Amino acid sequence: MDDTRRALLRWTTSVMEARGWSAAHWSRLAQVTPSSLTRFLSDPARGSLPSAETIGRLARAAGSEPRFIDGMEPAPVVRVPLLDHDQVVALLALGRRAAEAFLAAALRQNGGCVAVEPSASPRAFALTIASRSLDAAGVLPEDKVVLEPPDVLEPRVGDVVVTVGGGAFCAYRFFPPHLLPVSTDPGCGPASIADARVAGVAVHVLRVLRL
Repeated sequence: MDDTRRALLRWTTSVMEARGWSAAHWSRLAQVTPSSLTRFLSDPARGSLPSAETIGRLARAAGSEPRFIDGMEPAPVVRVPLLDHDQVVALLALGRRAAEAFLAAALRQNGGCVAVEPSASPRAFALTIASRSLDAAGVLPEDKVVLEPPDVLEPRVGDVVVTVGGGAFCAYRFFPPHLLPVSTDPGCGPASIADARVAGVAVHVLRVLRL
């Protein structure tokens, strides 16, 4: 088996093992034909290789990509749950241990999730930004943002923090005593930290790019 096939096999099998995905499930997430992956996995040494477009779609769905340079292994990842507004409100009312149990249960129930680096804490979670409050700084509506709670990662001046309220999630720059938008929307104004419900500090922003 050549190095290219070996690297692709190493990546695909590690992704499926880490996330508990079958080839068919991964293909559905990536919106590719399952046979384009299963043909290769059934005979990695001689089977047809997935196209560059297929590999790109699989990589975006997995949050990682194959490494074709010798000696480089795929970066390890962990999953964090993707929560909706009501789930985040419920989470913020819980203590530390109860919050960890809540997030672990959300993963077991096969809800939405995103893949992140293994440095994420057991209380990390993801949500979908709804407002344009930080769009001029690159955080756009529909972006998936991974957060660490403020008691796990204390916000520093200039950090991106996300607030919850009014049925939506908004991102701001942390400049005590205010949360400042960086927005193209003139209706977005600063908020007082004392009056805001901060869900956490943003540590990753993930965006799906449609081909």
